Amino acid sequence: MRTTNSFAATSPLPNWQSDLNPANKLFRSLFWERAVFFLLAKVERLPPNLQNEIATRVGEYISLARTAKDDATLTRFIDAAAGERAKVAQGAKSTANPLWTASALAEAWCVSRLGVSNGSLNRYAAMSVSTAIEAFASGRAAWFTSSTHVGQKRR
Repeated sequence: MRTTNSFAATSPLPNWQSDLNPANKLFRSLFWERAVFFLLAKVERLPPNLQNEIATRVGEYISLARTAKDDATLTRFIDAAAGERAKVAQGAKSTANPLWTASALAEAWCVSRLGVSNGSLNRYAAMSVSTAIEAFASGRAAWFTSSTHVGQKRR
């Protein structure tokens, strides 16, 4: 009589809250993508002079962060942007504050690049965020205003 248990050697399924669960990575990525797009939509409703100042700051930060050759260096850029945003947030956390918004967008760009590099974010969500931020920083953000990513109705 054979008494081997066919499922005894299989590993347990990942916990639904575990990072090993691919659905968690997808939902976390989509939620994060939506939050960044919501911030970009708010920025695009600001006066043009504030938009230009924010875009210039983000563009300069991206130019510096592109020099990162590894994940550790990119993480330092994320920490620097988060630290700058935290210092500015003590005064006022608002999209009308160009320092806060620029550092938040720069941090989001770095996080998306790191997420693609180490696989912590869904590739498509991370690439769409970095592309949208790059487009905003370079002044080609007109495509974003007609988008319905943030749940706005088309005109």
